[in-house]
Amino acid sequence: MHAPDNAVAVIGMALRVPGAADPDTFWADVVRGHVALPGVLADGTLGVGGIDRVDRFDAELFGMSPTQAAVTDPQQRVVTEVAWQALEDAGVDTERDPGRVGVFLGCGDSGYRHRYVDADPTLVRATGRQQISLGNDKDYLATSLAFRLGLTGPALTVQTACSTSLVAVHVALRSLLTYECDLAIAGGVTVQLPPGAGYTYQEGDVLSPDGRCRPFTRGSRGTVPASGAGVVVLRRAEEAGRGARAVLLGSAVNNDGADRMSLVAPSPRGQAAVLEEALAVAGRKPADIGFIETHGTATELGDQVELAALAQAYGDAAEPCALGAVKAGIGHTDTAAGVVGLIKAVLAVQHGVIPPVPAQPGDGPDAPLGADRFHLPREAMPWPAGRTRYAAVSSFGLGGTNAHVILAEPAVAAGPPKPPASPPGRGLAVLSAASPQALERTAAGLAAAVRGGTRPVGDVLGTLWHGRRRLPYRWACPVEAADEASARAALADALESASSRTKAVPEPTVAVLLPGQGVALAGTGRGLLAADADFAREWAGTRALVRACGGPDLEGCWTWPDDDPRWLRTDVVQPLLFSVELALLHGLRRHGVTPSVLLGHSVGELVAATWAGVFSEADGARAVVERGRLMSRAPAGVMAAVLTGENTARELAAGLPVDVCAVNAPDTVVLGGAAEHLAEVERRCAAAGVRVRRLATAHAFHSRFMAEAAEAFTDVVGTLALHAPREVVLSNVTGAPLDAAQATDPAYWGRQLRATVRFAEGVEVLLDTAPHVVLEAGPGRTFASQLRRATRGAEHPPVIAELLGDGRRDEATVHLAALGAAWTAGCATDDLVAPPAAPARVPGYAFADTRHWPAAGPDGTPARDAAAPGTPAPDVPEAVAARSGQDEPDAGDASEGAQTRSLLADLWQESFGGPAIRARDNFFELGGTSLQAAQLISVVNDQLLVEVRLQDLYEHSTFGDFAARVEELLDERDDAELLELLAEIEGQGEGEGQA
Repeated sequence: MHAPDNAVAVIGMALRVPGAADPDTFWADVVRGHVALPGVLADGTLGVGGIDRVDRFDAELFGMSPTQAAVTDPQQRVVTEVAWQALEDAGVDTERDPGRVGVFLGCGDSGYRHRYVDADPTLVRATGRQQISLGNDKDYLATSLAFRLGLTGPALTVQTACSTSLVAVHVALRSLLTYECDLAIAGGVTVQLPPGAGYTYQEGDVLSPDGRCRPFTRGSRGTVPASGAGVVVLRRAEEAGRGARAVLLGSAVNNDGADRMSLVAPSPRGQAAVLEEALAVAGRKPADIGFIETHGTATELGDQVELAALAQAYGDAAEPCALGAVKAGIGHTDTAAGVVGLIKAVLAVQHGVIPPVPAQPGDGPDAPLGADRFHLPREAMPWPAGRTRYAAVSSFGLGGTNAHVILAEPAVAAGPPKPPASPPGRGLAVLSAASPQALERTAAGLAAAVRGGTRPVGDVLGTLWHGRRRLPYRWACPVEAADEASARAALADALESASSRTKAVPEPTVAVLLPGQGVALAGTGRGLLAADADFAREWAGTRALVRACGGPDLEGCWTWPDDDPRWLRTDVVQPLLFSVELALLHGLRRHGVTPSVLLGHSVGELVAATWAGVFSEADGARAVVERGRLMSRAPAGVMAAVLTGENTARELAAGLPVDVCAVNAPDTVVLGGAAEHLAEVERRCAAAGVRVRRLATAHAFHSRFMAEAAEAFTDVVGTLALHAPREVVLSNVTGAPLDAAQATDPAYWGRQLRATVRFAEGVEVLLDTAPHVVLEAGPGRTFASQLRRATRGAEHPPVIAELLGDGRRDEATVHLAALGAAWTAGCATDDLVAPPAAPARVPGYAFADTRHWPAAGPDGTPARDAAAPGTPAPDVPEAVAARSGQDEPDAGDASEGAQTRSLLADLWQESFGGPAIRARDNFFELGGTSLQAAQLISVVNDQLLVEVRLQDLYEHSTFGDFAARVEELLDERDDAELLELLAEIEGQGEGEGQA
């Protein structure tokens, strides 16, 4: 089937109903005819259908404080989490999706505010009436979700009683088809309170007398109330790709008007009219429809009227049509009922299965269905062969607003299927979460699903990269395997050990290390060339720059054998390093990683200067080619790395014509000179027990042997255009940032060729800039390893990675791991993973299991546990330091100050909940809002009889500063005047009492 132009695709969905918290579990229950209603309870009352997590919520994920979560209606909380799950099911990250996202939701009347929130005076005082209204009034249901998820399309709360959520779908369809939005979230939620409570049957009530819902059976006498929530994600069908579960072909909404006995009575003519209109909008005939998910409440009048309407609109066709009634299994979820029925119908057309209406003990015979074509299946059955899978869904609201939707199996996409997102042998797995614990929970659930699943690993990786919100705590790991089965096992293994302890930041500082001559080069670039066509193009471009200025022909250098004599030629190696390192920097920019600090070793500093704009790329290539040529003509010499400090190294070389060529680390110094003199140094090192290692070089670089080359190179640079660096380049000569005067002075570059490489000092300065990411952009891992040692034990160490590695692991995998590591720190890396051929529907975010409820919990017990289990009770925060310029308080003042701080800590704690307030906690970083600030100031003024202004909180936003400011205001207060005023007020009260 090909979808018509005005069709809308269901690309994602999620629900929470009795017995099921995801579509797969729900569908399995439906197909097996499972009834999730509790029936008669132990106390003799009749059970209401319940759902999970009514009193639980992941406040941290959605930017809410524990106190805000506690005053927010569970319906808002439940639908927020379900909407998140629906977007994950759709494989859509709304922050990166280019279109506007609309929200269309409705909810029931839970009574949460009046039953729980208003009964908790501490909570009311902490939050204020306005914040309580925002969390409980239906007006804010859709707008709150739009705010929490950052959605900018229409945000409408829809309320039509039982038909609410299907009407919301209808409104969403219209909004999509008129291009008010490009993606729509539609659905509804009802939470029955108190959870776990039952109901008592009353004669004549619409509720069932035995706690069972039996639609379309003789003797059925009522429905069963239930909590539930459902959300669908919709996109115009032509834009949906291969992720569609079903397509919605048309919908209609009307009202019964006055053609009925009362406001709450249904009308067969009104219902028939909406069915006929939806068919006309969809362009379908009654005979096309093979399954109708009915409203099916099991009330005697309601079922009779609905069957009459169905017979009028659909009954004349000959083709069989099954009727469904989801309420038989889960009860009547009120405002969520319509979308839950739609989700059931979507699953039916998607899987090609007509689901049963469960048979239950006590059922009477089936009622007459009004037309011969209708049947009530009691077991699941395959969709009739040869028939396109068309279905319909009805939802009728108390009050007369009716809705009907026509849907069909997913449209067939034109063209061949897309290949998997990446070869089975290599890919990048990523996860992110609002907390380290959530990341580990999410990874564990995903690992189990991957290990036992069948989805292509490429699709899973593509979904995790493109279809999940990017959150602060991140994990990335390359998956490397020879085939699909091995890749699946490798991914599951990696997920089982996934963890994160450092938050990503929006604009991380990236530092790049650029190695110089002396690193092993054989085979450099070979693996990355084979895997990354863009890098191959970039490296070809930088090699061409070298060739254009008379440099060596580097074509095929990645195939030169280890013993090729060219590896010892400075006039070859330095241009090669320039070409590969500059190409790697281009690759970083292509992936959205922007270095702001560059530290190169020897020739690496020229690469850094070229990237920073000191040289143009062509001039940089010329400078390096000439530098390498001049240095290669210097007298022969040798170099050795002495594993000790600079002073000790100089002592070991004392009296010898040997130079300190480089100080690479506090315990690694490179000495250079003639072979016989270095041999003597090596003998002295052996006698002193100092380790020494001869380097594979033909010259003693950065030694007296380079004096002539340095002078000639100064002249070469004098012919080039020089500019101040755009980025920070750390000087090898000083270790400090290269300034404009140095960068534009040809003599500096001559000194840089001859002088000691102060790399260790450069590393210290680099670490003082507190980079979030450090990448070694060249062959080897020597300098990255050095930084790892230098930052071991640091409170916030940077992410450190190599772009090529040392050849022990596949080069392309190492490169991918480095880019993934940069992403975990917050770099806006892009195109690391190809989009999936279709979204992989794998387990999504594992919400925190944190209870948020007022003083009387949902079961009536006094247990307001807003913080996570194990969180210590609030206590007095860290002591606030004495205010500058003031004398130390005496013992009495200290006691009074401690009492003030304790009271203020309690008030802040009430306002936010969660862990104990500390002096450094910032009101706004904790998630405080302007309304919350106004309420806090009002309570502080009332409690302390002081005049704190909002501006005081804005200017002193940490708790410690705010407490100090309040103490200042208390010190300035005229207590005598205040006591006189209080006495006057009390006197007026007594006078009124006598009167």
